[in-house]
Amino acid sequence: MSEETDQKKNKKLRGRAAAVGLTKERIVDFAIAQIDEKGLHAFSMRELARALGVSPNNIYWHVGGTKEDLFGEVAARFTAEVSQSLPRDKPWQDRLRTVFQSYREAVSDHANVAPLLGAQLKSNGVANLALVEAVLTALHDAGYRGPGMRDAFNALIGGLCGFVTMEFAPAPDEKANEWEALFAERVAAIDPDLFPYTHSVLPEVSNRIFVLRWENGKHVSYASGFDFLLDLLIEGLSARAPNQPAKP
Repeated sequence: MSEETDQKKNKKLRGRAAAVGLTKERIVDFAIAQIDEKGLHAFSMRELARALGVSPNNIYWHVGGTKEDLFGEVAARFTAEVSQSLPRDKPWQDRLRTVFQSYREAVSDHANVAPLLGAQLKSNGVANLALVEAVLTALHDAGYRGPGMRDAFNALIGGLCGFVTMEFAPAPDEKANEWEALFAERVAAIDPDLFPYTHSVLPEVSNRIFVLRWENGKHVSYASGFDFLLDLLIEGLSARAPNQPAKP
């Protein structure tokens, strides 16, 4: 295809997109709505284009050229929100707490997006710089540098964002109700001779802890576990922070 033909094609795409008021923000809005309704597994670029009244090429032109680019923009919508109410004049510990609590709240409103966040490399990228900047700045203010800063950053993102991704992990796509009933039966039938302690605490943990559950965070709250992990990480980072106050 010649350069002149490419230019004509791009001009046509821009013209159609402008005619229907297409923007990157509108595309992301509609993509999130589709994922909310049908789940990430059923996401379709063709259906998204149909809902927007454009061709898939119009969408690709706005978001970078691939479905993965669009997924990156969807992920960035959630990571960008965390910086909007960030208390920049507060101690670094308070800023980290606000960042990750805001992140979890944003994802909890759109739980079907959770599998896309962090667990897949296609959700990474420079579109998520609001979250990166907020966390790195807080760690810098705590005194973390070099390898220590990298390790602290990865512990926070892996632990807390990973918690949220796992919290809202989806049920199997097909026959979900049958799977849930079968899983619940298997948990209830855990052998007390082989796993005596697990069996003894089943009333407390059944369907309330990761692994031994058949419903995700949309139905069973994991807020206390998230806050517990957040406290552990911030307290641990504070204890090891190079800029921690000297003891009297």
